[in-house]
Formats: sequence, C-alpha cells, structure tokens
Amino acid sequence: MKNLSLKLISIVCFICFLSIENANAQCDQQFIDKCAVSGGQGAKYIKHFRIRFAQSKSKKKKSEGKFFIMLNKGNHYRFLVCNDPSKPGQTIIELSNDYSHFGGNSSGGKEYAVFDFLCSKTGPYYLKMFFKDGQEGCGVCAITLVTD
Repeated sequence: MKNLSLKLISIVCFICFLSIENANAQCDQQFIDKCAVSGGQGAKYIKHFRIRFAQSKSKKKKSEGKFFIMLNKGNHYRFLVCNDPSKPGQTIIELSNDYSHFGGNSSGGKEYAVFDFLCSKTGPYYLKMFFKDGQEGCGVCAITLVTD
C-alpha cells in the first residue's frame, strides 16, 4: 500500500511539474526571438528587455522595470512590444532621458505594438516598462534599428 501511495504521489508531482513548465513556456527565448523579428526586413535587432510581474497589490504603485540604453543621433529606432497571450497584462513602454519624455506605445487609452523614435541627440535614454492597470504579465520590448 505504501509503495502504491508513493508512486501515486510521484506521478501527481511530475504532472504538476509539467504543467508549471508549460505555463511559463510562453515567455521564453523563443517568444523573445519571435518578437525581435516582428519589425520586418528593414529593421536590424539591437537589444531586448523583458519584464515578468505578478499582479500589483497596489493600484498606485505598479511594478515596473527601468532600463538604460545608449542611442545615437540620426538613427531611426523601432521599439517592438510583445505580450504573452496567456497572461492579461498589456505592456506599456515609456522612453525618456534626463530632460524630456519622448513618448511610448500608449496613447489615448490604446496600446500599440510599435513605437518609432528618431534620435536627435546621442546619449543615455531610459526605458520604463510596466503592465497596464498593474495586471500580471510577461512582456518584451525589442529595440531595432530601421535601415531602409
């Protein structure tokens, strides 16, 4: 009887392990690669940033990721935003530097998959990423250089 119980517990644990792996599989390297190539043929991949958060406990203080990137004057950058379809969170990005806010992928209550930026000054820029309404999610922002 003990042997049967031990086998049953082992099987249940194995099934739970597989279901956990499948639940997180949407936000893996394959998901990031798919996002990075969604910019089209005229865009060259530079870098990506990923966030993964549980639902925020406070509406006022949402979980967010803050990232630093150097951008060069005269370049046309495209920020591609992808969301894990198995999670409710919609990724919002905001681009700024020490002096100005340049926008992001959200305008008028609507989120867009692409944000283009024509860089007019070489220097450090800051990318803030969070989920709309503090929802749970996994999001990727792939930065590309538009070459055509």
